Amino acid sequence: MKKYSKYISFLPKILLLAALIPIVKISLSYPLNRSEKGAATEITRVKYSTDAGDFGTLELPTIIEMPAPRTGVTLTTEIEAGSGEAILVKSVFSPMKVFVNEELALEYGQAGSYPTFMNDPPTASIFVPLPSEGGKLSLRISYESPTQRKRITLPTIYMGTTGALLEKKFTQNAFTFSFSIVLIVAGFFTFVVTLGYVGKISASNAFLRLGLSSLLAGVWGFGECDLTVLLFPYPVLLYAMSYLGLFLLVFSVLRFGLLVVQPKNKLPMQAMLWVHGVSIFVSIILQLTGRIDFTKSLYWFQLIITLSFVISVVFLLWEWLLNKNMVAKQFIPSLVVLFVFTIIGLINYYLNFTEILPIFYVGILFFMITLGFISGSYVQDSMKIVAEKEHLEHQVQEINHQLEIQRMHYQRIADNEAMIKAQRHDLRHQLTVLKVLYGQNDKDKFERYLDILNKKLPSEREPLLCENYAVNAIASHYAEMARLAGADVSVSLMVPQKLPADVESDLCVIIGNLMENAAEACARMTGDDRFVHVNSVLQYGVLTIVVDNSFEGKLRKKEEGVYFSSKRDEEGIGLTSVTAVARKYDGNAYFEEKDGIFQASVYARIA
Repeated sequence: MKKYSKYISFLPKILLLAALIPIVKISLSYPLNRSEKGAATEITRVKYSTDAGDFGTLELPTIIEMPAPRTGVTLTTEIEAGSGEAILVKSVFSPMKVFVNEELALEYGQAGSYPTFMNDPPTASIFVPLPSEGGKLSLRISYESPTQRKRITLPTIYMGTTGALLEKKFTQNAFTFSFSIVLIVAGFFTFVVTLGYVGKISASNAFLRLGLSSLLAGVWGFGECDLTVLLFPYPVLLYAMSYLGLFLLVFSVLRFGLLVVQPKNKLPMQAMLWVHGVSIFVSIILQLTGRIDFTKSLYWFQLIITLSFVISVVFLLWEWLLNKNMVAKQFIPSLVVLFVFTIIGLINYYLNFTEILPIFYVGILFFMITLGFISGSYVQDSMKIVAEKEHLEHQVQEINHQLEIQRMHYQRIADNEAMIKAQRHDLRHQLTVLKVLYGQNDKDKFERYLDILNKKLPSEREPLLCENYAVNAIASHYAEMARLAGADVSVSLMVPQKLPADVESDLCVIIGNLMENAAEACARMTGDDRFVHVNSVLQYGVLTIVVDNSFEGKLRKKEEGVYFSSKRDEEGIGLTSVTAVARKYDGNAYFEEKDGIFQASVYARIA
């Protein structure tokens, strides 16, 4: 378990390092001596007219309220193009036609060019080549307003060489694009790595949720970024990534919070999860049936997401102040920051302040990093609990083992006592027979009968290995195990007969683990030179125990004095318990191996 926790604990640092990459990336995208030659130009001032009879002059980008779906909006302007230049146009859920010198140069989003389950075409950014000779050109762009929105978005038009246009979009969207890629990679890495530990470490579910949240945040940002729309000509896929990423992200974050906070009252969080879960399901059904697009469902999600933030902050405050939940306290600052940046994002959405979009992603960055450290703390606390539980389980196992050995020892004594009692009962009859044989002066019969009686006498009791009965029972059991494995066994233990119960039990843990390991090592040997030698010294209240045993093969060492178990791929629990018990009594344990001999030395103050 400790092996897994070591790897899991690195994940917040990895996520933090990954999140810093966009900052480096964006800084490298702004050379100090950027040349203005060949830079893209913005076409912002245009004339417009609508099917409703409105006309005038507009400054792009802008948003216009439309009286009805599919109302036509036409933009016209005169441009001065250089040789080999193009324009970059964008359609936001609107069918679009581009005319250069009154010739159709581009047609996008017409009926039949996108899936039937979508009422409006997805957003797209497209290069439109201009005549190679350049010069003064007339430009006309016709839009049809969306069916799922009452407003039409008219983006800025850019003109320049393809390289200059790409550079312009990268300059504008490098942070968002890079950040979304990093979140996807970091989230996918965290999710996949943690997936391997889910069945082994329950706390890893927190990192699983964190990885999923990071992945969804990256998917959302990737689908929303203008640079992505330009570089990846799959507008329907990006449309699904943008909206489903956002819808599922909040659901995932709520599940993460419920998992990590572990509130006493789960009802508010569970209610929000149900609302989000049902909303996601319904919005997908409505989209696939062509009734309501995600673009319209977004208004409902804007409401419940904002409401979820407010309820979550109140809920966390409640958990912290009334239930003294410190994890809830950790969540509050990051949730408040994310809420503020979400409001900024909504302002950007409604007012089209595109320059504040990177600020919104900074809020997501802060939130994801905070979640990483909260997950790290949660996993570390869980690991401590698991380690303590394992230690207690091992102690219980050791105690049960000791009780079983003592029961077996008592049973052997009881069996011997019963045999002696039965033979004592028969002794009177046997003495009568001896008396008769003696009276008959039949020496041969007398001797044969004595031989028969001698063979029926019970064997001698096992010799005591130390004065303390409990320790003697443990030592005798494993000494016999080593003898059965063909080992030469010698045991000399100086343990007082009377000791406090807890000291006696802990000594059984030390001696039991050391002698069990020694017996098992001898059993695994193929050669004949097998031995287990146990010696101890009690001086000035300090008991020193040394166990030497033979072994074959190569022991796997984790670090100095710490060995891996021969039964599983992790640190040996038995040796760890021996060290822990020794330190409990102001002592310590040392283990070393050399030339086929393993030596364990332990000292502890028992008096």
